Amino acid sequence: MTIDGGRIRWVFFDVGDTLLDEREAMFDWCGQVAGELNRRRQGRGLAVVDAADVWLARERAYVEFAPDVLRRILKILGVPTTDAKDVYRAAQYPHALERPFVDAPPVLRQLAARFHLGVIANQEGGVRERLRGHGWGSLFAVCVSSAEEGVKKPDPAIFRLALARAGCRADEALMVGDRIDNDIAPAKSIGMSTVRVRQGLARKQEPRGRAEMPDVTIRRLRELPALLGLP
Repeated sequence: MTIDGGRIRWVFFDVGDTLLDEREAMFDWCGQVAGELNRRRQGRGLAVVDAADVWLARERAYVEFAPDVLRRILKILGVPTTDAKDVYRAAQYPHALERPFVDAPPVLRQLAARFHLGVIANQEGGVRERLRGHGWGSLFAVCVSSAEEGVKKPDPAIFRLALARAGCRADEALMVGDRIDNDIAPAKSIGMSTVRVRQGLARKQEPRGRAEMPDVTIRRLRELPALLGLP
């Protein structure tokens, strides 16, 4: 399938593993989780885990489309899921270690010359400020994040909220993201066009049916402008 660039007015992006490379930050987080789990395992005769174990468990949770990724990680590692809130509180995700994918800055500038740009993301508070820190403050006219809105992907309500703020119909909007479950399926369910960027921890996800099939799958953001009819 292709994208009708002449019909699209707005292009919305996910943030993590779509615009920002989370590998270094996520590995740090995985190390923190491993440290907290090992602290809890002391004296119980349980095997020690490391950051790589947590990383692989997270990747598996994505492949399985786990609705609660952290709880699934703990279950895979044999940790009581009742500990999830405490473990999550102890492990602080280091946004300072995120880096824009090399393709992201030039692609965003190119798209901004023709389309309105927005963000729809499951992010902690302050996402607009973090995007501004990467030099993108003026590019995104709409920025909807879960922590600030009280609704999170994959709930279609967060997509409808972004469209309402943009004054845009679903069929005039494109969602670009890395996750089938959080980005592609819910956006598609309300009539948005979809492009999956197959990168990051969710790259091994596979659609389980037509409802999860992106309109187009790409491997790098630099492929996006041509899909939308840009040189």
